[in-house]
Amino acid sequence: KAVVSTQSTGDGEYVGFQGHEGLFSVFSAKDKQLIKCFNHRTRINCSTFLADNIILTAGQGGFCSLWDMRTWKTISDFQDEGALHITSVGHSLRHIAIGSDSGVVNLYNKDDIYKSNSKPLRAVMNLTTEINRTVFNSSGELLAISSKDLKHSLRLLNTNSLQCVPNWPTSNTPLAHVTSLNFSPNSGYLGVGNTKGKALLYRLTHFQSF
Repeated sequence: KAVVSTQSTGDGEYVGFQGHEGLFSVFSAKDKQLIKCFNHRTRINCSTFLADNIILTAGQGGFCSLWDMRTWKTISDFQDEGALHITSVGHSLRHIAIGSDSGVVNLYNKDDIYKSNSKPLRAVMNLTTEINRTVFNSSGELLAISSKDLKHSLRLLNTNSLQCVPNWPTSNTPLAHVTSLNFSPNSGYLGVGNTKGKALLYRLTHFQSF
């Protein structure tokens, strides 16, 4: 199977490879040995390792599955509300963010995704094209979302108020088509990469430490 994307655990112990047709393979990062392969119900577009040995896979049809690495069985299946195809997932200690091809990002309480009838805390509808990044800062109080299909498509969501930051970015912020983004370890900076080959660095003054 062709490899579509890779993910790794926070401690670097395991690496996951997404393949076509719903195949997900887990390898030991230390000795590169295959540990387990399993199949998501549809094509996997994105995945992530959660805490407590849980893997989240998501993709076509808006279907999400949670896999327990201790038993290699699914412990929960749910469908992202309103999503046709899931294109990005991100997580913090408290929340899961799921972005779709419609530009909508649903924010879930992490505990709620273990229920088959999971409902989002907030549906973020500020972007209108396919979501390519959903990234939380280290404290989980900010969620950055972006779409590379339309210029300047980036928003920051305050996960406490569940509102997007109103005064940034502006129409004059030279983001172009955003391809990647991430926060510095203590959230003092936000780095943004774009299709022009530029890496833009923005200071988030709310956070004192870099």
